[in-house]
Amino acid sequence: MEQMVEGSVARLFRSPVQPVELARRLERAMEGQQTISVNRVIVPSFYRAFLHPQDFAAFQPVRAQFEQEMATYLSDLAKERGFSMLEHPKVELAEDGAVTRRSIQVTAEMTSAPSTSATVQMVAPATTPAPRNARRSHATLLLQTPSGPQPIELHSTMVTIGRGLGNDIILEDNRVSRHHAQLRYRQRRFWISDLGSTNGTSVNGAPVGETALSDGDTISLGGLELVFRTG
Repeated sequence: MEQMVEGSVARLFRSPVQPVELARRLERAMEGQQTISVNRVIVPSFYRAFLHPQDFAAFQPVRAQFEQEMATYLSDLAKERGFSMLEHPKVELAEDGAVTRRSIQVTAEMTSAPSTSATVQMVAPATTPAPRNARRSHATLLLQTPSGPQPIELHSTMVTIGRGLGNDIILEDNRVSRHHAQLRYRQRRFWISDLGSTNGTSVNGAPVGETALSDGDTISLGGLELVFRTG
């Protein structure tokens, strides 16, 4: 914050949009998009702040330095609060005629790297223990990622899947609804049911409301694929 107030960007204080306001909006974007992983809290690494063209023009003379200082600020803030990032943070200022004067719109993503799966997927294992008398085989979901299959072990007889932080398995992908699907173990096998998701749930290419799963079945959550394995 001191760098913004006392550094070379101080000349911008005559602008309708203040640097400190931008910093606070970026901070709120980081705080509001946390993903709970296995043993850490992950926050976005890539931030884009949209300004009205006239407000954006006021930042142009020191835009590169400002973006650098904002990235350093977010990195230090994440460390201070015990958050993790998938890469060093990057901040970009951009102009957008749809944004009103003196307003700021911020978007945040897990990574700036292009990917066919919208954003990176992070998962958290189910925390509900299985009942002592429940007998079931070991089951795993294999999440298909650009770097290869990522195994997700199923440790519970009921598991919810979605983008929302209240799920047992959290998939940070825009194709997945906040509460997308549920896995439930009964009659000695796992069943999957759609929870009214926007993009639907399919098994082996066929849309389903609820169906039993077999070893090797391919589950699609709005296009994000996982392979069900038992044994």
